[in-house]
Amino acid sequence: MKALSKVFLLSTLVLFSCQPEPEVSQDPTKVLNDLVSPYGFIGFQNAMDRGEAGTHTGVLVGGRPDALAYVAAADSCFPQNDMLPRYEDRANIQKTYNYSFQGNLGFLTLGLPLISAGLGLEKSMTVEVELNGLVIEYIDSIDVTDWYREDMRSTCRDYLQEVGFLIQTIHTDSMRISVKRLGGTNIGLSSENVGDYFQFESGVNWQIVDNFTIEVTTPHTLGYQIALMKPEDNGQALYRAMSTKDDAFVFEKIGFSDFFNQESADLGLPAIEKSRQIFLD
Repeated sequence: MKALSKVFLLSTLVLFSCQPEPEVSQDPTKVLNDLVSPYGFIGFQNAMDRGEAGTHTGVLVGGRPDALAYVAAADSCFPQNDMLPRYEDRANIQKTYNYSFQGNLGFLTLGLPLISAGLGLEKSMTVEVELNGLVIEYIDSIDVTDWYREDMRSTCRDYLQEVGFLIQTIHTDSMRISVKRLGGTNIGLSSENVGDYFQFESGVNWQIVDNFTIEVTTPHTLGYQIALMKPEDNGQALYRAMSTKDDAFVFEKIGFSDFFNQESADLGLPAIEKSRQIFLD
């Protein structure tokens, strides 16, 4: 019986010793884009505070994905008020995402500045990042149109002929961070030494949840969509940039009117009659 127990113990040790180490991510920007692009977002590479309203949605932007040009803060043209509330959607993305970065904080240093690496973080260490759920924040497009037509100041309308605004963002629900030495040994964290590895920005909510892990509950913005209004659209935000190519935004029309009009033209039928046939078929 003792021999059998020894064999079982030896087999268990071999099994665990053969488990592969988490893959270390070498390109934080690629990791970020791979994380958010399946949900229709562009990775947030540029530093930007969330501001007093605690949101990025409504910020006017131009430029390129690698170098956003900030045109106006959210409060300038899309203030968070009773007419322009922000909504959150947590449906279908309550998943856990795990990443490992060697000697750095990976994409945590991109976008909203929450954390920077302490002087004690060395190349011989890996930072394990666990994201627990993603949250989509957005401005209702109907609210945007009503605001544009009835309450937005004319200067904002002038700028929106040339630039876009962040209509949706995606951010973390919460995240956990730990430090390991290469090979997998956890580094103990306490109130005395946590500053050696992590420097938290003012106002960031964090706590040590065990002897090895930091939990951050302040949202970290990971990605965004840009809405574009053509002058003839009269406030309808029908064009979105949800991807990029060669450091340029790719804008797509999200409406279906072109589809119905083209189908109707092909058959010589009014658009409404063709659309009725499509849904009846």
